[in-house]
Amino acid sequence: MKLSAVVQLIDGFSQAPAVGFQPRFLLNQKPFMPLAKPQAFYAFSDLDDGDYRLTALAPQFFAQEVAFQVPLRLPLAAAIVPCYLAPSPLYPYPPGTTLIRGQVLQAGTKSPLAGVSISASYPNWQGNPKGAATLSSDYGKYDGRYALALGGKLAPDTQVVLSFSKAGYASVEKKLLLQPATTQFVDIEMR
Repeated sequence: MKLSAVVQLIDGFSQAPAVGFQPRFLLNQKPFMPLAKPQAFYAFSDLDDGDYRLTALAPQFFAQEVAFQVPLRLPLAAAIVPCYLAPSPLYPYPPGTTLIRGQVLQAGTKSPLAGVSISASYPNWQGNPKGAATLSSDYGKYDGRYALALGGKLAPDTQVVLSFSKAGYASVEKKLLLQPATTQFVDIEMR
């Protein structure tokens, strides 16, 4: 058995290996199951030389695609391909996380709107500018839903500017006051 590539899945929220999730993989758009190793490493063996596109899928994260080439570059540590996974609305955020959750709907039809870019601008507890971003989901019954975690330490009554945008729709902006370590729900409609 010849090692062809090694990919490590990284949890985009915690920045740690994405351990405890059950990912599926598509290799060049075809289902593929590499050998799972500790610390969210996945080993691919006996692949033909060439270019590959790997899509990692897990409901807790948005699908993420990375590219790699075979043969493997050496040394092995330099050849590991990191795959950073952005949390989806199903991500199990730890207690104490400041979150904004909601659903984006199309005005008029009230149908869920997936793929909307959602960003937040806010100051940290020292007044320095911070930002966070995500997308609304396209995952079945979670269509149009989003969860946006605000990182860093926040002051009480933090002012947040929440922006929603998608091609073909008018952008929407909402202003909020958030308390640290709470969850606020914001549903919006886009035209």
